[in-house]
Amino acid sequence: MIRLIGVLTEGGVPVKIKSPMDADGEMILGPLIEAAKALSKVMGSGEVRKLGFRENTLIVTESNKGYTIVALVNKAEEYMDSLLRVIADRIDDSNIPLANGTVDDLHSIIIDEIVDTYVRDHIEIGFLETLSTIWDPIVTMMKQSSNMSRIIGDVESLLGRVETSEYWNNYKSEVTGTLEDALGYALRGEFDRACAIAMDVEGPLAGVFSIKMGELIHNMTKAVPPTQTELKQIAANLPRDYPFTDLARTIVGLLTGDRSPADYARAFREGIKRFQFINDTEHLALGFLFLDAKVVDYPDFSARIVDLYKEESEVVCSFINAIDERSKLFEKLYSITSYDGFRNELGIYKSQISGILGNINWVLDPELLWELRKEGKGIEISVTASLKLQNYIAVLTALTESPVLTISERKEVLEEVLMLYQDYFRGLLMTDIALFSYTLDSIFQSLSVAHAEYYFLTTGENRQLHLNRVIEFVADIYKIIESEWPKSRVRFSLFVVGNALCPVFIRSDKMPEEMIRLVYIATRLQDVNTIDASQITRPEIYATNLGNTTTTLTAMVATILEKQERIEILKKCVEISLDVQEWFISHGIICRDDILSTTFHSTLILDDLDTQDVEKLGNKIIALNRIAIQNPTRYDYEVAMMGSPLVEIQISLWKKLQDDKYLKLAKETFDSAYNAWMKYGFKEKAENFKKKYGELWH
Repeated sequence: MIRLIGVLTEGGVPVKIKSPMDADGEMILGPLIEAAKALSKVMGSGEVRKLGFRENTLIVTESNKGYTIVALVNKAEEYMDSLLRVIADRIDDSNIPLANGTVDDLHSIIIDEIVDTYVRDHIEIGFLETLSTIWDPIVTMMKQSSNMSRIIGDVESLLGRVETSEYWNNYKSEVTGTLEDALGYALRGEFDRACAIAMDVEGPLAGVFSIKMGELIHNMTKAVPPTQTELKQIAANLPRDYPFTDLARTIVGLLTGDRSPADYARAFREGIKRFQFINDTEHLALGFLFLDAKVVDYPDFSARIVDLYKEESEVVCSFINAIDERSKLFEKLYSITSYDGFRNELGIYKSQISGILGNINWVLDPELLWELRKEGKGIEISVTASLKLQNYIAVLTALTESPVLTISERKEVLEEVLMLYQDYFRGLLMTDIALFSYTLDSIFQSLSVAHAEYYFLTTGENRQLHLNRVIEFVADIYKIIESEWPKSRVRFSLFVVGNALCPVFIRSDKMPEEMIRLVYIATRLQDVNTIDASQITRPEIYATNLGNTTTTLTAMVATILEKQERIEILKKCVEISLDVQEWFISHGIICRDDILSTTFHSTLILDDLDTQDVEKLGNKIIALNRIAIQNPTRYDYEVAMMGSPLVEIQISLWKKLQDDKYLKLAKETFDSAYNAWMKYGFKEKAENFKKKYGELWH
């Protein structure tokens, strides 16, 4: 993130210093200016220099008017280079006087306006306000259409389905055993059998264990879950003085909606303090209480849990390791600009993938699966293989989202991702094998991004075939939700899916019913209060939720609303999306795909903006794309991937403002994109691009 950004006039005199951490800003202001002054002496205008500064990097550039722009950042240095160049150019284009060492109100006003445009400390708009502004008119319009009303009715009927105890009671009546037997099944991933046995064993340990097993079943597909009512009864009967009663009751409360995620986080943290790492039945059973994605927030503890179970349960170890690896991958996903950032992860999974796919093939063969189940290995092999596959797919997808791969390399990797889903994971979905919903959620997120990215590489008949596969993929997600409802914890990040795919459907002029169903479910299940509460306490989570929701619903607005209402709400959507992307950039997070979507959505409103608003919007969009692309010569393939809506924006600015600089920018973008498509062997893409925009220059 940007720890500090400043603009200095001649002699190192600050015009503006902005830092989210005031104390840090005061502490480093002096040496920062001295470093900037020293670097300025060896710089030419527009150049960028870097200096290691404690644990951060000081980046410095100079505008043609003599102002020095400095930023102290702790990641995404290459992207921050681009940001400083954007600010330098804006300074040069403004009416600020040449730098001469003096600072007055005019200097402050101009620099404040420029810096605050691109560096955002907070996102002001609330989530509830956003949702009501955008979603309420959509629902109103949907209810006026017979087809849309049918979709609403179908989804509401699904959401109104109540849980029944019949299947669970029948299943439970068929199994018996001791707590040791239950633990043995749990270690192999057969949580439903473990739960059923433990429920008939007396004592608080068995009660706590059965609650956790029940919660895990609610987190898995194809498994028969106990009712929430039964779990609540077990929790109520636990002795208050048992060390893990509070955590067990909170687990049930979170499951039923009676307790909040904050309550669970507190109880989980207290449970960690009470747990002892002893390899016996009691502590191996209690250790399952921490089989949760949250455990990786406590790295020392999670490492010791893995060590405790490493000779006992491949399922437990694979689950925690998979979450830890995926978490680390996403920490750096949106700031990586070189292949080295992925080299280790990719190498590890490349060496394992043959074995992973071989294990999945065993499970997909009915005869082999029958043999594996006799040995108690069926679920263990399928769960561990699927966890490893999810992370391999995540690494590959992350590669395609970064500026690391050329277009042809990207296409090859995307085809591997799509193949892994179609030929392997989709087969697992069609079996009766229980899988963690966490795994499904991860793969659904990755595949939605991969499908969206691949769309931009296809043309003609191949594009239509791909769109059909995307619709089939969306239908897969809905079928899983429909078959598992109302299992309380099988929930997916549907707005992540929508964020990736809804802009694609809009660009293809087709919003399928399957996608509308998912968006409606996503909105109905959105935990608005929890998201709103994260605006201050967890701003990155808030920005992510707000951005994903807004991008998804923008496409719905464009599809469903009409006339002036459509235009006004689209304007609001684009405004919110820009706020979110500016916040992300300020924190060293570059969401290239979201910038592309925001650029396209902006093209939907340009004709309805006055010249002042067009200029303001257009300049922001151009700046965001410039930051994301970084270097159009080095990353010419990124210009090709992002170029179409950007050229459209630049041409519209030229026509509306009668300013030839935008025509020049459009020509530069067009040439770079067209030449890149040709260079990397995408001749049909190049010709289509030329037909759409090339008549201006040919």
